[in-house]
Amino acid sequence: MSRLLGPEDGAKEVGIGDSVVAVKDRDGTFHVDNPAVAYMMRKSGDFTVAGTTFRKVRQGFTCQDCGFVALISDHCGRCDGSNLVQA
Repeated sequence: MSRLLGPEDGAKEVGIGDSVVAVKDRDGTFHVDNPAVAYMMRKSGDFTVAGTTFRKVRQGFTCQDCGFVALISDHCGRCDGSNLVQA
């Protein structure tokens, strides 16, 4: 079963073809049993597979002295240094 994210948050259900209707589940994804239908939905460009990411997001601040990645920008948790830059 494919779990797909829809084109917008407000969509409750999507009609595919003449008789297939995909309904949004409680987790906010469309559960599609038929692989061909899931492929058509992804191929349209409006849907994407849940759990995928298209960019790498880095958070925190890297200490220039020891290389530790800290979440708080005022000091390093490892060496207590203050030479931090955004990761």
